[in-house]
Amino acid sequence: MNVEAPQTELAPGAIADAPLGVERFLAAWVEAVNDYLQRQYREIIQQEASPEKLWQYRSECKWLLRTALSLDSMVKDPEYPASHFGPEVAGKLLQLRESWQSLNNPVTGVEADAILGKVFPDEPRVGSPA
Repeated sequence: MNVEAPQTELAPGAIADAPLGVERFLAAWVEAVNDYLQRQYREIIQQEASPEKLWQYRSECKWLLRTALSLDSMVKDPEYPASHFGPEVAGKLLQLRESWQSLNNPVTGVEADAILGKVFPDEPRVGSPA
């Protein structure tokens, strides 16, 4: 019995179109990460968040981090069609790691004051006399 696997032919231009699709995906992913970070700033950093809201952001951050790790390894492949996205993916990975840290190990007010005191020793603190 001679069984041959059927050969599939790519549509004309399919290989040439692949990088555009990859670039669109990466651009959309970068936009999704930027959106997440902006929402986190508004809803978590600038105001007191509920435990439910914190859980939601932790969950979203976890999945964005996982995709960032995967994308980071792919864009480092020398044959990846959109390797020029490498620095941007690496930057988003750093931002997401910082987001994860801030959601899971937030800085207390005392710690924040100590850091600000070291970085800006001559500046008055909020709520302290000028």
